Amino acid sequence: MRKWLAIWSGLVASGALQAQVVISPGEMDLGTVLAGPNLQKNLVLHNEGTNPAQITGWTSSCGCLSAQKFDGMLAPGESRTIPLVIRTASLPAGPHAWNLSVSSADTAGGQWNKSGRMVGIVKRDVDLEPGLLALSTDRETIHTVVIRDSRKTPLSVTGWQTTLPGLVVEKRETAGTETRLTVRVPALPEGRHAGSLILATSDEAYRQLEIPVTVLSKKQDSVRMAPELVELSGPAGTTVSRLVRLTANGNLKLKIQEIVVEGVVATTRFAEGPGNSATVRVETNLPAGEAAGRLIIKIEGREQPALLPLTLKGS
Repeated sequence: MRKWLAIWSGLVASGALQAQVVISPGEMDLGTVLAGPNLQKNLVLHNEGTNPAQITGWTSSCGCLSAQKFDGMLAPGESRTIPLVIRTASLPAGPHAWNLSVSSADTAGGQWNKSGRMVGIVKRDVDLEPGLLALSTDRETIHTVVIRDSRKTPLSVTGWQTTLPGLVVEKRETAGTETRLTVRVPALPEGRHAGSLILATSDEAYRQLEIPVTVLSKKQDSVRMAPELVELSGPAGTTVSRLVRLTANGNLKLKIQEIVVEGVVATTRFAEGPGNSATVRVETNLPAGEAAGRLIIKIEGREQPALLPLTLKGS
């Protein structure tokens, strides 16, 4: 079997100075990664310098990789263990790579960036559809979650819990290798709400399956967007785009001031028209697996921005 290693390689931003904060372990072998359960690992940040250092930023190449953020100070010689989580439910089978970058600065003015790459081979026996649930709505909605197990002895869903207030699984139906759950997402206060649907199963290797849930709740009199959810899909590594039209109630003229992309890597362009509407083009290079984010669209004359969910699916 081909062996994949994660080599946490240090990049020194200043060129001449040794990086203060280093990452260990130096090598990490993820081996075979089962699609479905979250994969949890730890990394250690260690200050090898003689000055206190602060962690100033974290970036990852995939929305499926997250680190428990630490932005405090590390004294000289101090170490801090940082939990990592890779959400695997949406990842396609085959080789994968995950990049993580940690920025730091010391009290003497030095700045550094440490980056690394994790790789592994994802094995898919169990499919979750959807691998993540992202909604933009002003009312209660009903959705179906499907769990498929291609193995000779399929797992069974034995229970569930949710971390999104008011989310309820109303019905479970099982037929052969497939289980269907009917999920009710409540009407929520205006704003962004995030949580998870966590499924317990009869299989020890798939003890918990987690589906992230993001809801952008809006007022009924807010700006109308078509579509209300942007999903960009295709082969991983390809560039795809989508147009979105925004219209204000009463057909008042709408002018976009700025768009901020949050949670995923994408670019946007916008223009006035047609008529009193405005048009946005969203473009991205698709990552492997699924990632969810949103566009924060700031509009002239409106205190609250329009929020547009954005889901990327690379196969």
